[in-house]
Amino acid sequence: MKETFRWEYEDFEFDNRVSNLMWTVCGDYKAKISADEKSATSKEVALYHGIAAGSRRKYLDWPTINAYYSHRIQHGYDRIVLLALIQMGGDLLSFRQMIDERPGIFDIRQRAFIQISQTKVDSPDAPLIQLVDYLLSKRLSGVNYSISPEVDQFCDAIESLADQTNTLNFLEKVDSLYKDYYHPNYSRSFSSLDFLEKQTLNEDLETTIASMLDHLTQKNDNQMETSGMTDIADAEVVYINPEAMENIQHQVIHYYGIPYLKAYTTKKMQNRLCRGVHLDCKLHFTDGVLRSGSDSAFQQKYAHRDKQKNLAAFRLNFPVYRQNISRLRDGLIRTLTSERSSYSVPSTQGKIVANRVWRVGRSPLPKIFEKIESNNKGDFVVDLLLDSSNSQQSREHLVSIQAYTVAQALTEAGIPCRVNGFSSFLNYTVIKRFRDYDALSQDNENIFEYSCLGSNRDGLAIKSICHHLSLRPEENKILIILSDGRPNDIKLIPKENANQFRGETAYTGGIAIGDTAKEVRRARQQGIMVLGVFTGQDSDLSFEKLIYGKDFVYSKNIHHFADVVMTYLKRIICQ
Repeated sequence: MKETFRWEYEDFEFDNRVSNLMWTVCGDYKAKISADEKSATSKEVALYHGIAAGSRRKYLDWPTINAYYSHRIQHGYDRIVLLALIQMGGDLLSFRQMIDERPGIFDIRQRAFIQISQTKVDSPDAPLIQLVDYLLSKRLSGVNYSISPEVDQFCDAIESLADQTNTLNFLEKVDSLYKDYYHPNYSRSFSSLDFLEKQTLNEDLETTIASMLDHLTQKNDNQMETSGMTDIADAEVVYINPEAMENIQHQVIHYYGIPYLKAYTTKKMQNRLCRGVHLDCKLHFTDGVLRSGSDSAFQQKYAHRDKQKNLAAFRLNFPVYRQNISRLRDGLIRTLTSERSSYSVPSTQGKIVANRVWRVGRSPLPKIFEKIESNNKGDFVVDLLLDSSNSQQSREHLVSIQAYTVAQALTEAGIPCRVNGFSSFLNYTVIKRFRDYDALSQDNENIFEYSCLGSNRDGLAIKSICHHLSLRPEENKILIILSDGRPNDIKLIPKENANQFRGETAYTGGIAIGDTAKEVRRARQQGIMVLGVFTGQDSDLSFEKLIYGKDFVYSKNIHHFADVVMTYLKRIICQ
């Protein structure tokens, strides 16, 4: 009898067991099993998928496989067919080697495929690759099955992929199978050099960027420079080819989404903002791959997975978060109502009060008039800027939940609020907008798209945000920045025969701290109130003080972020 798959959400012990299986098999306890690698069929199938995820990581070179996949797709191979060949063959190859070490998993796989084969349909009208997939699942379940000579022969060939000795041999065989059955006239011969130099796709975005740098750039580890300030990570030196430099903009759009600003508008902003230590840096303003679009279905799938992960953490304790939002909203509304209330006071001018006229000539300051006064300081607008660099990766769901709580409370209180994240990709500072000032309440859910990767050039990000914030009509402009107090960006140095990068390549240490502090003070000079919320290490606390002065809060527990922000806002309103 089949069992409904619910333990991914309710039985965390079993979910941990699946992850532990993956870790035990691959031996890498830093590896993560994605939601797409899990199964919703049964416990037996879920255990098999956990083992498969671990064996794939242990016995296959996925950066090389993904490079091959990307290269062949660019040359006209069918995505669905090629991906199916790699998946079926890769699992067979990795399990063949794993079974030699752990014979017991043979039975686990067979029990899993008994159930998997029951979910598939044998239709004579189905595509060839689908029929092969069905036949292979039958065979792996222990059933002697046949469909047709062509399908049987193709399935035999796929099963032979398990005999390959390494990843390159495996890919050579996959390439041969594809051409035999789908592209017999394809003239390009298989060569590892064809795609290893053009690796642009990987299991996740972090590995993709790292591998792209490996193959498009040359790194000189001996030329790492240190700044005058200790305990600050040195920026990485990247020597980049002119061809790679020209391709960076396309890569930024590929991984982060299409920009929402016109090209000439962004260029104008760059000319104005990217000066001094940021000279030759670029800006990219986007709503992310889910809302602005991208040419990569993989990146959209990756972003959707991150959003669902953050949403799942939020929904797990939804009543608590909803109560916090209501509490913060009500407190904010009471503060605003109190400060905006009006009252009458005696005055020497204004509206005359008849029963005070008798004081004329009898009192040195009769104050026979009355005027209306109020503590209303005008309207408020809030910008929330979230550090989206690698340092925040371990608490993505926590930051997104707290940012959503703040934005929802502000929205329900009627205060315009914008939420952005920032990170760096080579010489690009990427500003990802989750919600704009006048967005609807339901748009706050976009904040759960928050994900972290790359480095951070805090000074340029703050400068860019303040450029838009200063144009708002509200009298009181507030910028709240969540960061770890460690602005740090790579050293971008073009190779010979290329235009030299004229900005500060070593954006780290004292240079980065000083630049970020300067932009904070410049924002305050423009009338923008800036609060820094520090979430880093105790050793970096002094750097945060240098950047934000007295207006910063050290929050050891990110769960207090929303309360810290609201306390600050109420203090601003009442001062």
